[in-house]
Amino acid sequence: MPKTATTKTKGPAGRSACQDRSERTRQRLIEVAVEVFSELGYEAASTRVIVEKAQANLVSIPYYFGSKLGLHHAAAEYIGSNIQERLRATCERARRALEIEGLTHQQTLDHFTNFIVEFAEFLLGGETPNSWAQFIIREQFDPSGAFEILHANFLPLLETGFEFVARLTGRPADAPETRLQFMAVLAMVKFTRVDRASVLRNMGWKTFGKGEIKIVTEMLRRNMQALFAAGSSR
Repeated sequence: MPKTATTKTKGPAGRSACQDRSERTRQRLIEVAVEVFSELGYEAASTRVIVEKAQANLVSIPYYFGSKLGLHHAAAEYIGSNIQERLRATCERARRALEIEGLTHQQTLDHFTNFIVEFAEFLLGGETPNSWAQFIIREQFDPSGAFEILHANFLPLLETGFEFVARLTGRPADAPETRLQFMAVLAMVKFTRVDRASVLRNMGWKTFGKGEIKIVTEMLRRNMQALFAAGSSR
């Protein structure tokens, strides 16, 4: 009897069902790893716990990532690239503003303020899991190779901010004072996420709803105008 030809089931873009399952397994491992690493830290995190929660085989970590360290780096890339993508439009708008010729000091400050307010709205809007913030905070206190991966993804945001401060102060973008000043601005934004429980407790709020976020962003607008008013920020 002639043999019946068999075909592999193809998914989107010609991918086989096997390839799709493999990609889903890899993705699930990364998502679970982010949760476990953020909660326990790299050293205390167990690869056995990760694969059990991801419903994968123990050999899947060396297969997809080479090692526990490789998985940790993949988790950092997952967080960093997702944040970079979600802030892409914000950074692109700010970069376009910097390309406009003949902007006054006040116009530059207004664009910078909008950039910072959009970043604050992103942090407070609940678009990112708490595990991402916890992972990043761990790397801030005990930096590893994962920190360098995160930093590389955050460079578009940082370089845009450095350039705004340079324009407003007349200092070079790579001057220590310029970079420190922008990092101070970022700290003014990030405290609402890093010290979230303290902010909510002291303000008597239950969460960051639209009203609460508006109060925070209006405070940021006032602070930005005061910090970089013409003649006051050199």
